[in-house]
Amino acid sequence: MKLSLTVFALSTLSAFAFVPSLKTPITLKSASASALASSEADTPPPSYGENNRALRRDVFGHDDWIKYRRNDRFLYNLSTIPASGLYRQLTGEVFTIAIIATLVCVWNDVFSTGFIDFNGLQCPPLAHLPKATLPALPFTLASPSLGLLLVFRTNAAYARWAEGRQQWGVMGTECRNVMRMAASWSSPMREPDKDKRIAAVQSVGTGCYIFMRSLLRHVNGPPDEESFREDLKAALPEKEAEAIIAAGHRPFRALYLLSRRIEALPLSERQRIEVDKSCVIIGDTCGGTERVYGTPIPVSYTRHTSRFLTVWLFLIPFALYDGFANTWNHTGMIPAAVILAVCLYGIEELSVFLEEPFSILALPGMVQAMKGFSEQLPQWHAMYTEAEYTEQVYGGEEFRNQEAIGGNSKVNDIIGVSDASTFSMASSSEEVNELESLTTNGFYEPNYADEVIEDEPEYWSPTPKPQRSTSYLDSLSP
Repeated sequence: MKLSLTVFALSTLSAFAFVPSLKTPITLKSASASALASSEADTPPPSYGENNRALRRDVFGHDDWIKYRRNDRFLYNLSTIPASGLYRQLTGEVFTIAIIATLVCVWNDVFSTGFIDFNGLQCPPLAHLPKATLPALPFTLASPSLGLLLVFRTNAAYARWAEGRQQWGVMGTECRNVMRMAASWSSPMREPDKDKRIAAVQSVGTGCYIFMRSLLRHVNGPPDEESFREDLKAALPEKEAEAIIAAGHRPFRALYLLSRRIEALPLSERQRIEVDKSCVIIGDTCGGTERVYGTPIPVSYTRHTSRFLTVWLFLIPFALYDGFANTWNHTGMIPAAVILAVCLYGIEELSVFLEEPFSILALPGMVQAMKGFSEQLPQWHAMYTEAEYTEQVYGGEEFRNQEAIGGNSKVNDIIGVSDASTFSMASSSEEVNELESLTTNGFYEPNYADEVIEDEPEYWSPTPKPQRSTSYLDSLSP
């Protein structure tokens, strides 16, 4: 009889653990109908934990680290348990475990083994029903597996949080690099009008800010849509703002706008390539951000961990009953079961909390900092006079090298091209002699990307291979 009751309790609680909600009717639908229903279903109202995520965007300064490392942090953290948002999120689950533990006590004390009244007298049971208990051995054997599931899931969630923060940090750094190079390399040698240079630098800074703002909307979801549209319309002309809003992939469209504005800067080709390298890194990290946002930890793993944990906690009161025989009517098992539920459910809740990192990172602050930085760059560029722009730093060396070697037909003959400015490194007579020696001995071979692939598409138009001049090379032959 006792065994049958135990099996019945185990099967009943396991069934309840696997049912998502008793309020949701179970209906059978076709695959297409299910997909259509899921796409048209309204998003459920946000819970307390969802609304509380915006309050977790911690940014530490010096004073915060001192408070964080203080000696009484253990007692202080215990004192803040009632105000903890994490534990408030677990109220329903923990309350369910407390009810189960209470029912186990009442069943066994009142209807099976008897109970002790408030006067300390042993009272017989009201009915001689089987005792609802379970041996502790199955829980002991299952605990390592449950611990591994929780640890692996928490580690994976933290790795996602760290990767998301790293990706945004790289994007912020590269955007600042783009703005720095735009402000410092924009040269009066290429654009004498100072106002036009300042406007070009300002447009690049705004482009960096708009890119990060578009990516923030991309990972924040629909609640940020209205604010996003207002920010775009305030920072961009109406045509460009509407183009980004209507784009299928807004961050990529914003990056395209940034690239276009970089092309308008008064930079040399070499400098423009360096700036574009940062744009390539920005695009790569944007893809990494989308990978974290769009690909969760495998859902099957998460669901199995949740089911395993729920069944384990729902049944643990049955195994705790005999272990608390020295407490009054075994009631010590109730707070023990509650503490176990808080600790284990808390670990699983932390993993869910960290799995999607962008709603708990201080990304809005980073975007606003980028906006402020973009507004300062034109002022930094404007504070220098034209006399303070040197050729060595701001690109004038290319003009000087072209003038120095532009008429050097000897270098032209050696390298086999008519535009000697492409090979501005060979500007001195020593370098010309060295290049001449390498060519004579067969060590120098121009790096032409001239191999035409068979069956090229019609739109492919490879650059013609420069024809090497042999007149000077023939004169070097013995």
